[in-house]
Amino acid sequence: MRNKIAELKEMVRDDIITSDIAEQAIVKIQETVIMEKGITMPTITAHTRKNRIQYTCMMPANLSRDGKRHQITGSTEEECKKKWTAAMYNVIENGTSSIPVTLGELMEEWMSKKRDVKKQTLAGYHSHYENHIKNKEFAKLKIKEIKLQDCKDIIADVVNFREKRDDREVGLGYNTVRHIKSEISMALDYAVANDYIRANYMSTVKINQGLCDNTRARESKAWSDEELQQLCKAAINEWDVNKKYRYSAVLIAMTFTGCRAGEFCALEWSDFDAKNKTLSITKNLTSYRDYEEDVHVQALSTPKTADSVRKIQLTDAAVWWLREIRRRQVECGILTNHIVSTRTGKIANQRDVDMRFKIFCKAAGVEYNPSHACRRSYASVLIDGGVPVAEVSRDLGHKKTTTTLNSYYKPRTSGTMTSKKNNVFVTAIAAPQVTAVTAAGSMSRTR
Repeated sequence: MRNKIAELKEMVRDDIITSDIAEQAIVKIQETVIMEKGITMPTITAHTRKNRIQYTCMMPANLSRDGKRHQITGSTEEECKKKWTAAMYNVIENGTSSIPVTLGELMEEWMSKKRDVKKQTLAGYHSHYENHIKNKEFAKLKIKEIKLQDCKDIIADVVNFREKRDDREVGLGYNTVRHIKSEISMALDYAVANDYIRANYMSTVKINQGLCDNTRARESKAWSDEELQQLCKAAINEWDVNKKYRYSAVLIAMTFTGCRAGEFCALEWSDFDAKNKTLSITKNLTSYRDYEEDVHVQALSTPKTADSVRKIQLTDAAVWWLREIRRRQVECGILTNHIVSTRTGKIANQRDVDMRFKIFCKAAGVEYNPSHACRRSYASVLIDGGVPVAEVSRDLGHKKTTTTLNSYYKPRTSGTMTSKKNNVFVTAIAAPQVTAVTAAGSMSRTR
């Protein structure tokens, strides 16, 4: 029966059947197992609570993990029956109650039953849990005893975390803290929905962003005009003269298209329309650890958000560099459908591409930045050049222009920009002097 339930869940994941159909079939299986064991459904009683009717029944003490009776609650009689059936089936199959005791146990149960997100998203949940929750003291907190102050203390613990890295102490960035808080809150919401606890106090906790480590945010930058010119020149010269740094064309093309690294690595030549100068973004290459199977996975998936599915109108420079990637593949004798490929024509590993960027930047004498600098540079160059932010946001696949401005637009230091700023200040300083001289001349003529 357990295998049958697993098969049904797999069919839902593969979009063969709907979750509603699977749920109905699973309940039937569970009811059959319970009936075969001679266990009868306890009486369901109705109670009025805060002007709402609740339906309850009891889980016997001899079947609970802590030896105490547990109340099963539902907003309808049918919901109460379903919850009791699921809990009793779990007892029969596993010999224990389905009710977790500690926050750590709750997180593990919640993740094991989380099926409405992408596998790479679930992998992120597991990663945060393994690295920042599992071995902390607060993971041992009993979920029935967690109050508002406990939730505040948990977030304070995460924010204050420090570790030694490259001879310096670093903490967690705001986004990481925000994700951890959200995941704990979702697990507590799950506990409320299953009547393990009455309230989720984590949902009201605020994060003091100023206390988070913002080192990475400060260090993230876009390349200046001079750096981009240097990279372009080096990319062409090194390949034409020495046949070195084949991937350097990928770096420049990513900068001229504004794609995410995963989106660009997922591209096939059929996505590039040279005649109409467009690039279709319909998929994303992801790399993650499948914690259930304990294997590293590289797979194609849908883009990050619905707005990430888009068609980019390319500049002449972007078209040229995409053709340059193709030229280098041909010269190397690589037969492939992938725009970014290995020498054998297979889809390239994103980490490998980034490593090659690092090597090339060092050779070109330009400060290395992770491949996401390509997106920041794309946004910054266009916005500095007067392209409307809304247009840049569409190219990047952002839903909101504020995301583009706050997270991707980076002031770029360059000789050109400094010169422009100098001219502005010189003009501003000289203006009052000119006005004063003109006024003095006018007055003397009046006299």
